[in-house]
Amino acid sequence: MSRFCKIENPICLRCGHPSTNTVVTCSSCRVEEFNLNQSRACYKYSEPLESVIKQYKYSGLHALAEPLGNLMAQNWPGWASIPDMIVPIPLHIRRLRSRGFNQAQLLAHQLGAAVGIEVNDQVLRRERRTRPQVDLSPSERRKNVHQAFSAELGVVTGKRILLIDDVYTTGATLNSAAGTLLKAGADTVSAYCLARAVH
Repeated sequence: MSRFCKIENPICLRCGHPSTNTVVTCSSCRVEEFNLNQSRACYKYSEPLESVIKQYKYSGLHALAEPLGNLMAQNWPGWASIPDMIVPIPLHIRRLRSRGFNQAQLLAHQLGAAVGIEVNDQVLRRERRTRPQVDLSPSERRKNVHQAFSAELGVVTGKRILLIDDVYTTGATLNSAAGTLLKAGADTVSAYCLARAVH
């Protein structure tokens, strides 16, 4: 695991993408709607971690949730708003039945236990079965997850929420989920992922 490529400073202070300047947000954050207060990831989505994540998700190796979640705890970043609640990105019920487990949910529970923060994996729901994001363009990804989520009103009111997912690619899924939680009354929503694509 020491061979995984860590994301090092400087990074965009908002989305966490590697940057040449930590004083300002990156060009994408300045021109696009961004519902996340902060977004951080531990490692670049590159080999050998990319293969490990694919084995975890698609080969049923859910036992990897423990070491991968512990890596997220060990790389716990400094947050502008300390989270009150951890919420994993949900899968649609059909995909959950097909895969057998939600990789983000397992990571969230491992992380939550390690850092001592409540995990709520019921408050956010995926209402629409969306296409897999992997082969979609950034604009297609945003359209694909538009209004894909719903949140239980009252549960997140006034709380600082931390969304958990395995991989941050364009941020479209996380951004859509964050918008839903903000409309449900969350104070702030940030995101934390094991890995992120670096362009």
